[in-house]
Amino acid sequence: PLARGFLVPEAMALMVAERFPAGFRVHEGSWGELVEALRDGVIDIIVGEIPDDAAPDLATHPLYEEAPVVVAGRQHPLATRRSCTPQMLASYPWIIAPENSPLRAEWERLFADRRPEAPVECGSIMIIGRLLTASDLLTLAMPDQVALQVRTGLLSCIGAPLAGSRPTVGATMRKSWRLTRAQQRFLELLTVASAGIGADEAARRARAAPPASAARPPASHTPHPPHPMGTPQRPWRLTPR
Repeated sequence: PLARGFLVPEAMALMVAERFPAGFRVHEGSWGELVEALRDGVIDIIVGEIPDDAAPDLATHPLYEEAPVVVAGRQHPLATRRSCTPQMLASYPWIIAPENSPLRAEWERLFADRRPEAPVECGSIMIIGRLLTASDLLTLAMPDQVALQVRTGLLSCIGAPLAGSRPTVGATMRKSWRLTRAQQRFLELLTVASAGIGADEAARRARAAPPASAARPPASHTPHPPHPMGTPQRPWRLTPR
């Protein structure tokens, strides 16, 4: 799953601002690393992409949907294109997500017919960002993972988010778990923090869409600013104490 570099810190900041009597211990890890610790009660909440095959002993709290995008350094030959065919994308080398991750599955679906060269497998968005700015590599990422780098002009999103792919981001917990007052409040603040992300995604898709014909001008919209923080590749685990 994918952690939200904006969502979790924003909810935590809101809770700190309320002076709520609670503390946090935040860690990162892959879904496989975190889910057994969740079941064992070592951690309380996983915040990130909700798997399609979530186990029956786990409860989920959906927050918003978001589709991945193709990302490149601003110097890349495709960086200024509004759209690219899979054949054009396959002509460049790729950084791919770790095996069995949702982004890896999306990449494999994108290139079901022809797999491009993929010399790098990496789950760190910091390393990925540096590689993209220093090469003609491409990668697949969630928009809020690269929001800061795109905002500062280091990276560019190529074309629209992937059609037909809208993973759900949310919180995963033990189904048998009874929330404390602090944990319930944190879930509420996660919902508050995620309220604008869906609107940001809709605006992003509208900006990437092809222009309408002259006979029918496109409807106006007000773009939302990108999230102020980048996003790590792997999900958070949270243990209020």
